[in-house]
Amino acid sequence: MKKFKLFTLMMALLLLALPLAACKPETTDPEAPERKLTVDLDLTAEWNKVTTENSLVQGCVVVRKEFLAENPDAVAAFLNAYEASIAFLNESTDEAAQMVVDAGIFSSAPVVKKAVPKSNVRYVEGEAMKTAMQNYLSILHSINPASIGNALPGDDFYYTPVEPNASADLSGVKVKVYTLNGTTGFGMAKLMKDAAEGNAALDYTFTVKTDAADVLAALINGDADIAALPTNAAANLYNKTGGKVAILAVNTLGCLYLMNNTGVAVTSIADLKGKTVYVPAQNPTFIFTYLCRQNGLVVGEDVIIDSTTYSTPALLRDAVAAGEVDYAVLPEPMVTIAQNAAAQANAPQK
Repeated sequence: MKKFKLFTLMMALLLLALPLAACKPETTDPEAPERKLTVDLDLTAEWNKVTTENSLVQGCVVVRKEFLAENPDAVAAFLNAYEASIAFLNESTDEAAQMVVDAGIFSSAPVVKKAVPKSNVRYVEGEAMKTAMQNYLSILHSINPASIGNALPGDDFYYTPVEPNASADLSGVKVKVYTLNGTTGFGMAKLMKDAAEGNAALDYTFTVKTDAADVLAALINGDADIAALPTNAAANLYNKTGGKVAILAVNTLGCLYLMNNTGVAVTSIADLKGKTVYVPAQNPTFIFTYLCRQNGLVVGEDVIIDSTTYSTPALLRDAVAAGEVDYAVLPEPMVTIAQNAAAQANAPQK
């Protein structure tokens, strides 16, 4: 009788243990690589390998031609100050990062500090700007003509730099400047601080927007005199308005990166054959499509570019950080944010 009771007890314990065993995760393949988030390719470097170097010109500043005609010395003075502001960002990044936050261009100084060295914020004007822009816009036109307004801008789209008249009285000139939050706006922070403290040569009013469409509308209706924009949006506006804007300078030489969650390194675009890569819609998709083609990959066959599941950088950033996608193209500062979020998620719990 005692043996029967002992047997019954052992069977009961075994039955209780079965559900627990069923809940355990499957044993992972010891040969499988550890999944971790890495940044494998700098797409600016990949761009420079296959076309005109330093022509991945993703951001710029434009001016309404009416304002330019009325205030040529003010525009020249703005550009001198803007060039100095971008130089300060790159040379004194820690200090500039807080200025970016104070100006409302971005919300986190630590993220800005990490992102700036990888954002390629540069000041390029004149013939160098024109050469780079013409190459870049020609490529976008070949991928998707509508992305730049279905036509390449004429020569009058490109501003020729002039030195401001040193004797000109600019103190009463009011300049309405619009910029975007994120990389395209980073270089404006020092100038915005100087203006707020009364140390600028011109009387500035600055407005920061999150949507380029709002900046385009402000230029069209005259609420903005000068504005920072994606370069394809500037070309689009030129075509839409019959040439009423000009590009003053380029401010970003590419800020896109390939991120990888698989644990298996990607060392070239060609390594993506047979893969699905998630890319934000519009410009990043056009850029990545060109890079795939130049590396011998047929889009839709050799590589799938998905720009609809996560159409915005913010949506894709969150998916990357959560490990929901294997391969993704993201711009800074979204790359840094995704890296930080993934690191926090994987950190040992105290």
